[in-house]
Amino acid sequence: MKEVRRFLALTSLAIGLLHARPHPQDQDPGPVFEAASVKLARGGRVKVESDPGRLTVNDESLEVLIKLAYGLREYQFVGPDWLHAARYNIIATTGSPQPRSAQLAMLRRLLADRLKLVVHHESKTLPIYALIVGKAGPKLKPMDEHLQVPFELPSNFSMWPTPGGTTELRGYGSLGQLSDFLTRLVDRPVLDRTGITGNFDIRLLCAIDGYPGFDTSPTVFDAVQSQLGLKLEAGTNPVELTVVDHVERPSDH
Repeated sequence: MKEVRRFLALTSLAIGLLHARPHPQDQDPGPVFEAASVKLARGGRVKVESDPGRLTVNDESLEVLIKLAYGLREYQFVGPDWLHAARYNIIATTGSPQPRSAQLAMLRRLLADRLKLVVHHESKTLPIYALIVGKAGPKLKPMDEHLQVPFELPSNFSMWPTPGGTTELRGYGSLGQLSDFLTRLVDRPVLDRTGITGNFDIRLLCAIDGYPGFDTSPTVFDAVQSQLGLKLEAGTNPVELTVVDHVERPSDH
């Protein structure tokens, strides 16, 4: 009899815990767009724009949208190659004015709902370069304060030919964005460790493989130091990664 009573007590406790555990549909889903259109892109100018009641995306890759929604740096994203080629147009509106941070949270939810995006997070210790301030101090030109603060997109930066037959990186953005670009030029992730916030008008003339002036231009290490007053310092560091586990193949939603 004691064993029976003990079994019934444990069963009741287990049932109580099961009912107490929050189910996904019972949890606060977080902010969502009031209305949203997600369509395959048919070309056009790449852009991501927002005002307090609307987020507009034109011809942007799914890879970039995931990075944007989760606030990821270049080196933090792990996903299949086809995400770079899958491009979407999105028009999403909110029921009331929302800051950009809230709209990006809504974008995360939208990608999960419409494209069935599933990710997980993990940490790895990797060889890195830390972008730090040089001994003489930074040489940075602030972005025109009358310009709208840009989303952190690869399209904010581009290569420009110079009269001397070399190539210059030009763009507007944060030093985190600059680090993302530098990650593509060196053999490891570049982490912004300058402690400098804000957005800048960035010009960097350096050797870029496959572009004019590669043999005659300064290395990226020398250019960063002489032209921007910054420095790339080798080391190792734990890196938080976001890994795409699942996402649907391109279609209109």
